[in-house]
Amino acid sequence: MVIRLVLLLGLSLALAAEATELEDGTLLFGEHNPMPAAVMALQDCGANERTYAKRRRFADGFIFAVKCASNHENWVETLIFSEHEDGDDGWVLWFPVPHKHGAPKDMLANINWYPDKDELGEIFVDRDIDRDDKSYCRSEGRWRLEGPKRTPKLVFWRETEDCDGKKGWVVLVGKK
Repeated sequence: MVIRLVLLLGLSLALAAEATELEDGTLLFGEHNPMPAAVMALQDCGANERTYAKRRRFADGFIFAVKCASNHENWVETLIFSEHEDGDDGWVLWFPVPHKHGAPKDMLANINWYPDKDELGEIFVDRDIDRDDKSYCRSEGRWRLEGPKRTPKLVFWRETEDCDGKKGWVVLVGKK
């Protein structure tokens, strides 16, 4: 009986250590399936090897989306692109924003995936009433990965002071 229990426990642990793969091919990392070391070395948002992350086929390669600290309105991830399943030779994707918002960012919130167009979308909400830039509370951006280095190009950006996103949208990049 004890031997059977030990064997079952060992089998359970072995199965738990294997990656969880979803129907669309997305591979999940986390508590029982640490993310690859190459990806860990590139992320810069305080994650550790057991932080929730996922890998999905995208733009003729793989994107590793690593969970970063966020708030109740935004699920924030840093994105690392690699041509290899294990993340080797990967690079952090930097997403340009409209000029008035400064430097490109290395994290996106509430990501939408558009694999047929090699595009990623973001919906970001910032209800922080103490921020310096009061120009918007909610923004939506969309980037296309282009070129051999899969560099994000900003193709659409709109923003509004209405945190619920029901009115007042101003389009800064893309079709109006």
